[in-house]
Amino acid sequence: MKKLIVSLGVLGTVLTSPVIAQDYSESYYSTTNENYDSVATFCRDRLQVLRNAYRRAELESQLGNHTKSSTILEKGLRDAALKIRPAYQATLTSKAISRGITLVNKLKATEESKQKVRTINNFLFNYYLFIEKVSERLDIPYYQSGRGYSMYNSNIQFEKAFVNFAQEQVQMVLKTMTSTDGNGRQGIIYPIGSPNLLLTALQITTRFMAQDLSESVFATRYACTIEGLTQVSADISDYLKYKNTYADEYIAIQDLVGRAKGILGNNSRYCSDYSESSQTQTSDVLRGSITLYSGTTKQVRLNESRYIKKLIISSEGVRNDAIFDVVVNGDVKGTIYVPGRDPSYFVTVEDYADSIEFVSRGGTAIISKILVVAQ
Repeated sequence: MKKLIVSLGVLGTVLTSPVIAQDYSESYYSTTNENYDSVATFCRDRLQVLRNAYRRAELESQLGNHTKSSTILEKGLRDAALKIRPAYQATLTSKAISRGITLVNKLKATEESKQKVRTINNFLFNYYLFIEKVSERLDIPYYQSGRGYSMYNSNIQFEKAFVNFAQEQVQMVLKTMTSTDGNGRQGIIYPIGSPNLLLTALQITTRFMAQDLSESVFATRYACTIEGLTQVSADISDYLKYKNTYADEYIAIQDLVGRAKGILGNNSRYCSDYSESSQTQTSDVLRGSITLYSGTTKQVRLNESRYIKKLIISSEGVRNDAIFDVVVNGDVKGTIYVPGRDPSYFVTVEDYADSIEFVSRGGTAIISKILVVAQ
């Protein structure tokens, strides 16, 4: 198998991937030949067009010519979309190529940023590899002219391959346009390049994934996944249009991207399981009571970074009244005054965090329970 090592120079990324499994001669797989004798010939003809563009773009990228590299990759998609006969328009290879053109058009239309061209360039290199996987794993083994995929609809291997195709569209965006801290835990999500590029690509691919699952014979099984994808796509669209649905861009990224990641993690479950996992959850993060002495600070760490909607805190003063601040990510979310035993206190957080701090202003307080209400 021939491998090409592509130094993209995109945010320090080096891409090493099998590009097209074989060298197909131009004389046999002509880019203008419409007389395909099989879906395999059709797919490999389209892949050859992409391979030629990939190779030329690779050379430009290695020289640091990211704009030219991106232009070559975009043109490669458009060239691959030409002269696709009706018999093969329903293939997932054709669909992936068409969607690639839609994506690049939308990404190019986003506001300018320093990393825009390099991010699009990196994304397109990876998108080419995605198209190859689609051809090799789905179209060549499963597609038949005139019958499509119908005879394989009950085949469990086809089901897995098709769901992977739908899911990989979104995964590719998450892998190429986001990074996460937290030392292996679910942590804070950071966009690579422009946040608008990330959200634009995610809005489109979550909609595509929902469409694919809706059109499949597995639609009932994935009903809740489809609903979740449709909703997050619509919410991203609203945010990109109005920019007023979240307090700031950081919160928008954590919630919208986090929801998309959560949906991918749940998409193999049945609807009832998915519904249970996606409901608002309340958990007690305190195993035993803590004593907050006057003038001190206590920190309670969570087992992972999560979106905290609100906190419910049970506390009482010791001998005298006490007062303390509830701090999340350096921001005071609420101040609690406890005159002896008192009802529980509700503190609105609406933020991602992996710890909660309690800062005494005076008096000694015993905190007996901390309920995290997450969504």
